[in-house]
Parts: sequence; C-alpha cells; structure tokens
Amino acid sequence: MDNFALETNENIAMDIEQLTNGGFNPLTSFMNYSELESVLEKMRLPTGEVWSIPILFPKPHKDIRSGETINLKFRDMEFAKFKVDEVFSYDSKKMIQQFFETDDDEHPGVKKMKDATNQFMSGKITKSKKLAEILNVESLEPHRIKEKIKALGWKKIAGFHTRNPPHSAHEYLHKTVLKSADGILIHPLIGSKKLGDFTNTAILNCYRLYSKTTLPPNKSIITPLLTYSRYAGPREALFTAIIRRNYGCTHFIVGRDHTGVKNFYGKYESQEIFKSFTDIGIEPIFFSEPYFCKICNKVTTEKECRCGKDGFVEISGTIIRKAIVDKTKLSEIYMQKEILEELQKLDNAFIS
Repeated sequence: MDNFALETNENIAMDIEQLTNGGFNPLTSFMNYSELESVLEKMRLPTGEVWSIPILFPKPHKDIRSGETINLKFRDMEFAKFKVDEVFSYDSKKMIQQFFETDDDEHPGVKKMKDATNQFMSGKITKSKKLAEILNVESLEPHRIKEKIKALGWKKIAGFHTRNPPHSAHEYLHKTVLKSADGILIHPLIGSKKLGDFTNTAILNCYRLYSKTTLPPNKSIITPLLTYSRYAGPREALFTAIIRRNYGCTHFIVGRDHTGVKNFYGKYESQEIFKSFTDIGIEPIFFSEPYFCKICNKVTTEKECRCGKDGFVEISGTIIRKAIVDKTKLSEIYMQKEILEELQKLDNAFIS
C-alpha cells in the first residue's frame, strides 16, 4: 500500500520534535493503549518510569491499519514518517477526568479535549527536518544545551519553566537560585497557549533584554522550548521537570500554582506531587509566593520575611497587565521599567 501524506498541526509537530530529540525521554514514540492507561492511572509508563502526560497522535478521518506508513508534513514541508503499529480508542470522559481532575468546560484543556477525537495511533517516528528550521526560531536541542553546560563547567543547573515575560517575582527566583547554582536554564515555552496569554514575541523579546540588564554573565542559558501548555497543574509540573532533566538540568524551580490555570488546582499542589515521585532524576526547588515587603523594601517570601502581612504588596499580574495595555507607568516593585517599556512597544503583547 502506498504511503499517504498528512498535514500535522503545530502541537503534533512539537511533540514529534521532543520525541525524536530526547526531550521526552524515556518516551520516543506516541503512546499506545497500555502506555496511555498506565500514565493516566499511575503517572508511570508500563516499564515503571515516571511519566505524567498523555502524548497522543489523533487518528485522522481515514481507514488506517497497523503497518501503514504516513508521510507527515508541517506547513507543507516534509517533516517526518510515522509507521503505525496500533490504532485504538480511549474513553474521552475518563481521560479528561484523570488528566485534568475536572470536566469543567472553563478549563482550557478540558474544552479542547472534549472537541477532539478519542481515536489514536501509536508507532515509530522518523523525523526528516528540524522543527526550529521550519518555525524560523533558534531553539537549542538537548544535546546542544548539554554541550554548553559542559563548556561552561556548570555542575548544578536549575531549570526555569515559564510562559510569561520576567517580572520582579521571577527575578527574585532567578537571583535566589543563582546563589547556590552554577547556572540557570531559562526555558520559555513557545507553543500554543490560551487566549490572553503573552505572545511568543513578547516573551522572547523581554528575555533577550533581561539577559543583558539583569542576569550575571556566563550564568544563564535562555532558549525557547518547543512545546505547548496543557494547563494540567501537578501532572504538568512533573512533566516540565522531566523535560528539564532531559535538557541537562540537575534541579528545577517549582513556584506557586506551577502550570495551573484559574483556580482548578491548589496553590502548592504542584509542589506536593513531587513527594510521591522521588525517582525522576531531577531535584525540585520549591518557592512560596514572592511578594514585595514595604518594610524590608525588597521582594521576599513569607519564609524569609517576618514583618507580617501588613507590609506585603502582592506582585499582581492583573496590575502588570493593566499597565501594559494602558501604556501607563508602573512601580518597579512589579516589573523593571525596561521590560515594561518593551511590552508597551508591541501592538499587542497578548494572544487575541
């Protein structure tokens, strides 16, 4: 039977990139039924290795059988070959509840999964072109980051996951970590996000500026990560840590409501989950929520500061967002003046 061509979307293309470049190790192919079931029920692959997020290839509206090879295209370019070894279905309602711990349509991941197919394909992927070349972005693969880490002589490397430009709470996290770590990998994801999130341009422009104005020389690597937000709270916290392990990090920063959305997950639920999975090969660094203390006159946390809540000023994303949209001035207790101005220069810093 002749191979047929299939145009993939960006999310699938990003999954293929990470499956083939080592970013998703130990996973190297789209999940089969037994792997999906094991991950949803135990957050482990059938082999016992920790893995928390379903990585699935949706079956197209075409009769496909085991053994067929599909030529995958992305943006009309030859991208990869996919040799199918299993075609299966899974109960969507069950998967949504297990994955997101809710079936509420207000959760962006839930709505997306409800609108998608419940039929999937697993099989071997062979990539023919780097995704970064198609997207025209510079994104370092795991082996290249590990080479840079080795050249810099770093031993303790902290990974930082973000989908936002840097504000003062982020700056506090970075500077605190660098007191004990040799370097930090700042790894903003640039895949699809929900409406109202910051655009890739906003994030990357600000981090380029931030690396020059704020971070000490030879202490940071900043490169975008080719994957997308799942908004899966604790499950995604584990997932983002495992990815940074695969990119050469020894430690991983986990803050308040890491990879959460709205109020679907507890404030520190994404930290608690690490206590049940101590064999992931990377050490989490937990932070309570930073705030500005008017008495200390600095960004700090409840664990460090004993001045009491009367002196607390929340580093509010809502206040930062309003200043960006209204193009008004903002105290630097929230965000550096240069970063704010960079965001205000854009026609739209947010996905609309």
